[in-house]
Amino acid sequence: MYCLKLKYQVKKVNDFFMIQDCVTLETVMAFKVKDMEFNKLKEIVYHGIDETTDSSENRLGKQLLEKDSKLFTFYEKQKSRDLLNLVRSYTEFFTPYFISTEAISEYVIFAEKIIETGKIFNVQVFLEDKFPNVQEFLEKSPFIQTVYDEKQQNNIDLLIGTQKKIVETTQIDSFANYVLALSCQENSLEIGPLINTTKFEIPKFSLEGEQNAAIMHHEELLMCFFLERILFIQLFKLYNKMRQNEFFPTRNKVCINRMDLQGYSEAVTLYPKYLVEFV
Repeated sequence: MYCLKLKYQVKKVNDFFMIQDCVTLETVMAFKVKDMEFNKLKEIVYHGIDETTDSSENRLGKQLLEKDSKLFTFYEKQKSRDLLNLVRSYTEFFTPYFISTEAISEYVIFAEKIIETGKIFNVQVFLEDKFPNVQEFLEKSPFIQTVYDEKQQNNIDLLIGTQKKIVETTQIDSFANYVLALSCQENSLEIGPLINTTKFEIPKFSLEGEQNAAIMHHEELLMCFFLERILFIQLFKLYNKMRQNEFFPTRNKVCINRMDLQGYSEAVTLYPKYLVEFV
């Protein structure tokens, strides 16, 4: 199927539909259609124009394809289209928060290359089977390949583990450059910190509360919502390209109160790996 390229977004202004370059904000195509639902048109253009289907929306999609085929890319596999649609959802949401045109351009080039090559990020999982729904979520993610082997692997992009497993694993910093902690405490769910192991030591975690707590199914699903966004920002190299990313757990952890479900951020002290002494 043919899908609109990532850098282009469908907009509606008054009665006009427009295809806009999200980097330059240039309108590359504009048209007016009667009796056409905007979201239905977006679904066809974004999710794939089926040349064998004869609905009114699909006929319009084929007309747009014929008018300017350079705006579209052909994806044969459903997995590629799923990845494109997930990346597009985040791209549309994050577009207003990029710090510059250069930043969004760099991101789009990187993300399009990921989609075109079918690259999948390798995430090593050390969750001790305490988060089965989180593990299932990771396995189903179109941009993640889970690795459960507890030996050191090549080309691991990120390691996710319980606080206990991270602390107890010898030389955890040699497993991956980035380690993300997950924890279910008696009173809170915790995601983070995301530790850059090339720069910081593994912090001292409080493990007592983690040992006596058992997470519930719906709590894991809530964690997955935050986890996907954190992983997307990290793996697609968005952190330094966006405004309003204070929630991102680089020197803090995202916490959710298990009783009232209120979210808050809690600072975590991280000590640098290498100290420079000034004489």
